[in-house]
Amino acid sequence: MKKRSKARKKAARGGSHRAPRQLSGGSPADLLGEASRLFAAGRYAEVRALLSPALAAHAAGAGAAGASPAAHDLVELRYVLASSLVQLGDYAAARTEIARIRESAPAHPGAAMQEIYIEKGEGRTRTEMAHLEALIAWLAERLQEAPPTGLADYYRKFLAESWSLLGSALTLAGRAKEGVAAFLAASRMEADGAQSIAEYSNALFALNYVAEAERAPFAGLLAGFDALFRAVERVPLAPRAHERLRIGYLSPDLRHHPVAFFLLPLLRAFDRARFRVFCYANNREDAVSRAMAQQAGVLWRNILGLMPEAAARQIAADEIDILVDLSGHTSDNCLPVLARKPAPVQITGLGYMGRTGLSAIDYVLGDVFLDEDEGRQTCAAGERSAGESCCGASEDGASFDLEERQGGSERALLLPHSHFCYLPFVAMPDVAPPPCLSRGFITFGCFNNYSKVTDEMLLLWRRLLAEVPGARLLLKSRLFGSEEGRALAGERFERLGLDAARIELRGFSADYLAEYADMDIALDTAPYTGGLTTCEALYMGVPVITLRGRSHGARFGASLLENAGLAELIAENAAQYAEKAKLLANSPETLALLREKQRDLLLSSPLMNFRQYVKEVEAAYEEVWQRRKAASGQR
Repeated sequence: MKKRSKARKKAARGGSHRAPRQLSGGSPADLLGEASRLFAAGRYAEVRALLSPALAAHAAGAGAAGASPAAHDLVELRYVLASSLVQLGDYAAARTEIARIRESAPAHPGAAMQEIYIEKGEGRTRTEMAHLEALIAWLAERLQEAPPTGLADYYRKFLAESWSLLGSALTLAGRAKEGVAAFLAASRMEADGAQSIAEYSNALFALNYVAEAERAPFAGLLAGFDALFRAVERVPLAPRAHERLRIGYLSPDLRHHPVAFFLLPLLRAFDRARFRVFCYANNREDAVSRAMAQQAGVLWRNILGLMPEAAARQIAADEIDILVDLSGHTSDNCLPVLARKPAPVQITGLGYMGRTGLSAIDYVLGDVFLDEDEGRQTCAAGERSAGESCCGASEDGASFDLEERQGGSERALLLPHSHFCYLPFVAMPDVAPPPCLSRGFITFGCFNNYSKVTDEMLLLWRRLLAEVPGARLLLKSRLFGSEEGRALAGERFERLGLDAARIELRGFSADYLAEYADMDIALDTAPYTGGLTTCEALYMGVPVITLRGRSHGARFGASLLENAGLAELIAENAAQYAEKAKLLANSPETLALLREKQRDLLLSSPLMNFRQYVKEVEAAYEEVWQRRKAASGQR
């Protein structure tokens, strides 16, 4: 989920400082200030190097006259050290510091919070949720006691953070509806405006995991996001006339991340005679970042650490014509930058599955399969008559008034094939034969994030297990890497009547691609479908059954299969989903043939034709730019 860094900064805030008494390395106030600065910069090892010897020297000389600082100072120093140790993954040392904090401050909320972070890191999700609920109740009681303003603010910050962590844990455990409510509670409690917006964004992201039938309580949530930016002033834009259209890509994921791999074709193959390309990276850089920055004709800007206003001014100063957001409501997103409208045309796509709710964004990148109800025309050359417009317009030229859309914003920008291009940038294992040939039974599987697995999907999968004799179900997700995570899933299976003995749970592993050899048929989730996971399964020869949804985001799987030439695997309803899966399960010959031919089919499909994809995206950029010029009266 989003904003993993928020809670880490908590360690930098101490309470009021007593008159300092010396510790080795300086006064408590000096040490705390320096340690807090290092912590805020993510330099956790340096915090440990600074504080560990000072606190050890104090412990060794405890009792010496005039050598001991106030207990309050020690608590705050140990808290910063414990927080840093947690970030470094040194949980044993962190627990030692937490125990020392509790010797003098048994109810210290920071100590409780760091212990919860340890539980989170160790995958003890059930324990984490129980301790978060207890901490939330304790903090709420303290606030009801009307503490002094400074202490009340301190408690509220911890309470907001606790609600946010609970939202993440609930969503991970498959309780996304409760997770959305928890994130909204965090947003309401958070006094920091930027972080309140981030928590609201967390809620919108988690809402994608919620079954459509359970979303009614959150009606209007998307429109509410735009309201958070009503007071934000947009960046003034100077007139511009460029020989080459300037395209800017904005993302926190220009690093080793699926989004970077989806973007690479657009950086490698763009027409340098017609376009200038800028990348705005809101992330620390790695080898993938450096490879992207070195692409010919790409101008690289790192905006990590810039306030949204400063980042927007940088983009405006570069005179970007079309700014493309690649993150939507995902972690550390740049929506507050886009809210300031630093480019005349703004598009969101690739890194998120739907609309953001932000009125400053003009288009959402889609395709004729994702957005088939919003128009049958496309924005690429050769599929319309001269002068005929198609970006989010009906055949008679009227704009669509889409549900959950702000006026004319976030219109569907339709590509004639796929809205993204799949190119594997890692060595892929060889395709293995379907395991049913040697095992004698069918293994259905799903490697999608378990948060996407709604109760409705589990009930549908239960039906498959009941109707396909001897079939097994293989699920793989981060939650299943711990005993508590597996237990949570097992309790859910029992509640829904699934036979846990026929379900295998696997945690995260670096060599997961090879594990497709253990699966005969992949089962996609709904309404939040697979993206990269579906592409990988298809490339490994595993057929994927998907359910065509009713919205842009719920049709990702259908778009991928249409573009891969495997439309027969798309179901229009739950009954058809089950029938298609059973039909494949009863045909080992078909499964063997797909294992043999599917990779070649994919390689020759629009889904992997990066040159065609880049041309179609560029045609779309030029189309919307011409529309913008026409609307402003430019020639």
